[in-house]
Amino acid sequence: MDGNAAAGEFAGLLASDPTTVTVRCCSCGATQAFGQLQAYLGGPGTVLRCRECEAMVARVARTPRGTWLDISGSSSWLFPRTPGPV
Repeated sequence: MDGNAAAGEFAGLLASDPTTVTVRCCSCGATQAFGQLQAYLGGPGTVLRCRECEAMVARVARTPRGTWLDISGSSSWLFPRTPGPV
């Protein structure tokens, strides 16, 4: 699956639609759209991996204690500017 399959899980944590985000892999430096990341669903959490090197870029897991977000496998996330008043 691709990152679009994981968008709903991440959208609840982010203030915008994650499918518009560009993510840079910390391991190989590849830059790709959120929707291009490889998504692994159905385990104890949702995991996103880089399409180039398959390194873990981000993961989210819901537990009884709360929701865990790990983006340590990415070096940056670019949220595009939304049109509107300056």
